[in-house]
Amino acid sequence: MIVILSGGTGTPKLLQGLMEILHPKEISVIVNTAEDHWLSHGYFSPDVDTVLYTLSGIIDERTWHGIKDDTHHTHHRLLTLGYNELLKIGDLDRATHIQRGNMMKKGVSLSDVISQQAKYLGIKSRVFPMSDDPVETVIHTSQGQMSFHEYLINCRGKPNISGVSFNGIEQARTSKGALKAIQKSEGVIIGPSNPISSILPIISIKTLRGSLQTRRNRVAISPIISGNPVSGPADKFLSGKGYDCSAKSVADIYKGLIDFFIVENNESMPKDELEVIPTNILMKNLADKERLAKFTMDVLGLF
Repeated sequence: MIVILSGGTGTPKLLQGLMEILHPKEISVIVNTAEDHWLSHGYFSPDVDTVLYTLSGIIDERTWHGIKDDTHHTHHRLLTLGYNELLKIGDLDRATHIQRGNMMKKGVSLSDVISQQAKYLGIKSRVFPMSDDPVETVIHTSQGQMSFHEYLINCRGKPNISGVSFNGIEQARTSKGALKAIQKSEGVIIGPSNPISSILPIISIKTLRGSLQTRRNRVAISPIISGNPVSGPADKFLSGKGYDCSAKSVADIYKGLIDFFIVENNESMPKDELEVIPTNILMKNLADKERLAKFTMDVLGLF
């Protein structure tokens, strides 16, 4: 069984490739929840939803969030009634949030809600939140502090970032399922997601980080090619934490947590105790995703 740390849109693409070569029950995913928040009486967990929709084959691949062919009648009706939601949520996607929120209001843990939702969606893989405790990403900019979604939606990701913090991270406990998955895993993959907003919250939880440090056979895939992010504003987030936009910076963030680091061909990386392995990391289609998945599993000696 392998464990994948996931957030954003890069890692779900790799998941599609892994689904082509592994039995679903061999896959466990630990997902970032530092971008979760309550929205219109539903509980919005964007990275979890992207993983659930990817594993169930209903993800909207145009945007890598939400459900393909979804409608937005409720969102447009709310606008007509003078209510401007921060995010444009599809009707089917909204049902996921409402059901999740109702269960959590009754005291059901996020882990148990996700497990139930995965079952309803026919998912055989295991999906765990990084924590059942609330963690909030806060973006520090010249325009003040704002949430992750305010930064990306209201400000369109334009302001320079001077800092990124995670409220509640010190108190957050690793979800029990996530810890057990790491302990039982044959290998751990840190997917090619934004290393600051998607992965850093996961590896900043003390017990989870401690568990990863005791493991071996751990690999990360760089989301940076020649000083540029494959997608999204990872460069601004890296700068906000004092790093330049490079594969080396990503390796520095993951230091002590990985044994292998997969980078783009011809990527410049210093030689140290980390084994750096080059290949083509771009995933433009399903064949690319399957190729990178096979390569990653081969690096771990599991394919």
